[in-house]
Order: sequence, then structure tokens, then C-alpha cells
Amino acid sequence: MNGASRSVIAGLASALLPGLWIASASAAPTSTFQVSATVSEGCLVDGARPAEGASLGMLGWLDFGVDSALSTATHTASLVAGQSVTLNCTPGVALSMWVDGGQHYDDQRRMRHADGSGLLGYSLFSDAAMQQPIAVNQEVPVNTAASPENVQLPLYARLSLPGDASAGSYHDTLVVTLQW
Repeated sequence: MNGASRSVIAGLASALLPGLWIASASAAPTSTFQVSATVSEGCLVDGARPAEGASLGMLGWLDFGVDSALSTATHTASLVAGQSVTLNCTPGVALSMWVDGGQHYDDQRRMRHADGSGLLGYSLFSDAAMQQPIAVNQEVPVNTAASPENVQLPLYARLSLPGDASAGSYHDTLVVTLQW
């Protein structure tokens, strides 16, 4: 069969069997493929995932207020979150924190007088009733289910004044480590 004969036969077949030709032309092979993603739980600090070991900045402060140098009163404080750092977590993520001993630790956390003339000891707790003390570098679980969009760290403190403290300001800086 020569080339001219083949084109006549193909033309004749398409004229006589138009449905068969169209059906075979529109039948395309099909297949499937998968699409997937894995979303892991975690936390964001200031809207971003911090690098391992990164400093987050100032989380907030504990303020025991003002009292007389002769006072023997006991003062309490809870962490006042700073506006510069926000912590958001997946609800229910396993978040833990550790708090170091501070800058002046010696058998207890202590604040130093601004001129270096004295120290005041204080204690940290993970509950507002101050029944659960936080030891130096002890793991403390943080509840992320209650407020995952603005996680509050459970940091409470108590200071008992000795009655003979030097007048002036006392300060300490603590490092909080977060893990999830």
C-alpha cells in the first residue's frame, strides 16, 4: 500500500465512522497523585519561630513595690508581661520553662542593692497561691490550652523584708528558657 492509498482509507474511515474517531480522540489516559502537608505544633515568639538558643529580649518584670527599710512585711508579685515579647502556641502544645538562679544566687535567688551594699532574698513559685516553689533550672510545665494566643508564664514571687534593709533600689535579672 502506498502513501496515497493510506490517506484515502484514513479519510474514508473518518467519514464513515465519525463517532468512533471522536470517541477514540477524546479518551485520554488518567492517573492520580497525592498532595500532603504536615503541620507541627509549636510556638511563635513575636510572630516568628525563634532560632535555637536565641535571646527573646525582656519578657517582663516582677515588682514587689515600695516599702520602708524598717519593714518586715512580706510582698508578692506576679510576672507582668512586657509589651515587647508575645508568645503564641498551638493549643495544648507541651511547653516547659526553666528559670536560672539570677545574677546573685547563693543558696537562694537574691536582688542586689543598686550601690552593691546589700542583698534581699526572694522566692519564685509556679502558682498564685505560692505553694509550688520553682527551684533553680527546674522544669515547669506551662499551660497553653487556656490562652494559646497570649501565653502567660506561671511566674510568681515572694519577698520577706528583714526590717534592716538598706534604703534604695534592689535588682536581679533572671534567664527563662522555653522548650516545646
